[in-house]
This record gives sequence, structure tokens and C-alpha cells, in this order.
Amino acid sequence: MKRILLVILLIITLLSCRENIIEFQEEVKTGRIYLSSFPSGAEIYFENSRTGKVTPDSLTSLLPGSYSIKLRLPGYAEESVNVNVQSGVRRFINVSLRLYY
Repeated sequence: MKRILLVILLIITLLSCRENIIEFQEEVKTGRIYLSSFPSGAEIYFENSRTGKVTPDSLTSLLPGSYSIKLRLPGYAEESVNVNVQSGVRRFINVSLRLYY
């Protein structure tokens, strides 16, 4: 009986000494890019992949970093833009497309 009480007391002592550790998960904020072009209606390519979007439109939920964006419109030269996305920041990009000769 004394042995059982001693084991229970030992368990209670060990559990009461345990620190409560709280882990906070760092929230990763994303950025957003608003794209417009003149003339409008240019296809938006993000990192060389078709997005299915045309200007004016936006790219949302982007992790911070540097990205390549291309705009394509028949009859106009393709335009490339490198954009640096920062956490919680909205970037506004306006591109004037040049006629393709």
C-alpha cells in the first residue's frame, strides 16, 4: 500500500513540475498585385504559367518574394515585369503595351 502511494505521489510530483509550453505559430501574411494595362484585356502569365486572367485583375495570396509577370495581347509586344511582393503589401502595376510591328 505504501508503495502504491509512493508511486502516485511520485507521478503527481513529476506532472506538477512540467512546464506548460505554448507554441505560437507565426502568421505568414501574403501580398497582392493589382495589374492593369493599356489597352486592357491582356492575358496575365505568372511565373511563365497562364493564370486564366486578363487585365485589369489581381493576383492574390502571394507569399513574399520576387515574381515574374508577363502580359500578352495579340497585336502588341509581350511585356515582362519583375515584382517584389512583401507581406501585407498591395502592389499596383500599370503597363502600357506597345504595338507589335
